[in-house]
Amino acid sequence: MRIGFAGFPKSGKTTVFEVVTGLSAKASARAPHLAAVAVPEKRLDRLECDFNNPKKVCAKIEYLDPNIPEAQPDEPMKPSLDGVKDASVIALVLRAFDDPNVPHVLGSPDPLRDAARLIDKMFQMDIAIIEKRVLRIDQSIQKARTEELEREREVITHCLKHLEEREPISDIDLRPEQKREISGMRFLTAKPLMAVLNVDEKDTSSQRLRELSEQFRTAEPRFQSVTALSARLERELFDLEDEDRRLFMDDVGLERLADERLIRASYEATKTICFFTVGDDEVRAWPLVAGSTALQAAGTIHTDMMRGFIRAEVVNYNDYIKAGSMRDAKAKHFVRLEGKEYEVVDGDMILFRFNV
Repeated sequence: MRIGFAGFPKSGKTTVFEVVTGLSAKASARAPHLAAVAVPEKRLDRLECDFNNPKKVCAKIEYLDPNIPEAQPDEPMKPSLDGVKDASVIALVLRAFDDPNVPHVLGSPDPLRDAARLIDKMFQMDIAIIEKRVLRIDQSIQKARTEELEREREVITHCLKHLEEREPISDIDLRPEQKREISGMRFLTAKPLMAVLNVDEKDTSSQRLRELSEQFRTAEPRFQSVTALSARLERELFDLEDEDRRLFMDDVGLERLADERLIRASYEATKTICFFTVGDDEVRAWPLVAGSTALQAAGTIHTDMMRGFIRAEVVNYNDYIKAGSMRDAKAKHFVRLEGKEYEVVDGDMILFRFNV
């Protein structure tokens, strides 16, 4: 999973990147910033202790700050959006703070207006991709008509019609083979959307952040997740000792740092759950799209495991905790044998049986 930050200049994209990754992006000021972040998982910490401290492997999320130099005033967004075409999720950083020393490129902060303009630009860029591709296909067809070209043209012109009617690629009902046909075109409107509201430092209590997030989500429902934070304040917290940081957070009413909230919002945006594999040598968390089967979960570990799948031995983490140990979980019949079509549930601990 790769989350790409995009937004207007001076919205705080790079500072948000630093907040979620814990890294300073200034060392490579002209290069894209990319970092993998371990997903905090308390359940995995418990399993590590229960299985005699084996190697613990957390799930990871990549965060990308394209860090492209600002464009001309008449095209302030195109470079930033170009830089996140390879991301699996687009996180729009929306400025919600006012600072006379750093004026907003559009005059004043307005997250709803900015979100609408950014999404409009995404539609325009996707339409331009299709129009350019249709032109090339038509030129090729004039030389040699093939079923492959005809099929591609049919799919992308179908998508174009929906885009022109303001329907994103992600909402178009396409067959699996049609999705594969357009998978390499990197459409922006095919990607899930996250909103990151970069708010004023006076709005940093957790209650106020929840209120701002909910207000935005209600007014703009096109986002799969919404997170409000003060990137400037959160960045300053990095420089404090743990005790001082905790005291400062208590003083402003901030319950959790933004890095954890952004990571959880990333899972929410992609409808990602987590399953575990456990053993004396390793305990590991695996991200998985909600609704996936046991067969698909096996495939995330290794294609051989998917190809030779026999069955899955499954116990959910909550049942495991109730039982107190794996031995007791088996004795209480919490451990089940499941087949290929079993739908994996968040927190499942799975042992795959396979033969190749």
